[in-house]
Amino acid sequence: MKRQLPQLLWCLAASVAAAERPEFIFPVDCDYGIDCVIQNYVDNDPTEAYREYQCGQQTYDGHTGTDIRIINLPQMNSGVAVLAAADGKVVATRDGVADTYLDRKKRDEISKTGLGNAVVIEHPNGWRTIYGHLKEGSLMVQKGDIVTSEQKLGDIGLSGLTEFPHVHFQVQYLGQTTDPFTGIQRFSVCGDNTDNLWSMDAFKQVTYEPGFLLDHGFNDQPPANYKDIESGEFNNGIDEGSDHLFFWVRLIGLAAGSQITLNITSPDNETVKSKTFDKLKTSKAQIFYYVGIKNPEEQSGNWVGELILKQPSLPKSRKSFSYTNSAF
Repeated sequence: MKRQLPQLLWCLAASVAAAERPEFIFPVDCDYGIDCVIQNYVDNDPTEAYREYQCGQQTYDGHTGTDIRIINLPQMNSGVAVLAAADGKVVATRDGVADTYLDRKKRDEISKTGLGNAVVIEHPNGWRTIYGHLKEGSLMVQKGDIVTSEQKLGDIGLSGLTEFPHVHFQVQYLGQTTDPFTGIQRFSVCGDNTDNLWSMDAFKQVTYEPGFLLDHGFNDQPPANYKDIESGEFNNGIDEGSDHLFFWVRLIGLAAGSQITLNITSPDNETVKSKTFDKLKTSKAQIFYYVGIKNPEEQSGNWVGELILKQPSLPKSRKSFSYTNSAF
């Protein structure tokens, strides 16, 4: 009987959760799939491996939240509101943590304020939500405040232990992390989202899409790293006298075995550059690719960059983007 007690207690907790569960709105004021997307989900694998609620690998070992990211720093600087997912009471806040990319040499120090600027809300019946990595100075609530669903808490930022602008949205029930996409505590069987904690509108909004194209651009230089891309300055096209034209793409959530092809087509409809990159040996939270050409003389007009994405067990997808060169 003693061996069965922990399982019995867990089942009782789960049944209470089902009976008195909250219903969350999507906690970011953005256009999902256009200027925001989920980068990482809750890890539901109890081992050193990792998997999310759809049995995929858009997470990492031990991750306890849903990371809702935006595209770049100009978007962050303009302000993207983080919203209370449900009615409740603010029980903790933290502000004053600078918005800056993770310095791995200072990881241990930064880990002390890992979620950066944050808000914690207590909801009825033992539920809590946590909102982390908010922008410094953007918090609009304080401890003790009563908030309502959709009320602004602050803005998405780059504070704490993070390498991209996002909000870490975490749900807890009786102190234990709960995946909002399954409605039960971590380490559950994946593939079943019938008891999710989202409102109907929110659940329709957060469509699961592996291999998501986050952004793309045309520029006279290739991006060297993610910071270059997130600066918002690598989609400026070319100037007269530029030596090259580069087409780049950045994707998130690619599974092992995925393969990318990039093409550049000239204004006279000739494919002047085509490159197929090696298949991924491991899953990638985010990755970017680019191809470039030397600018041919007197080639003004409409250039096209094409992305071809092959993913295991999924149909091949193609996306094309135009760039008008009037520099010559």
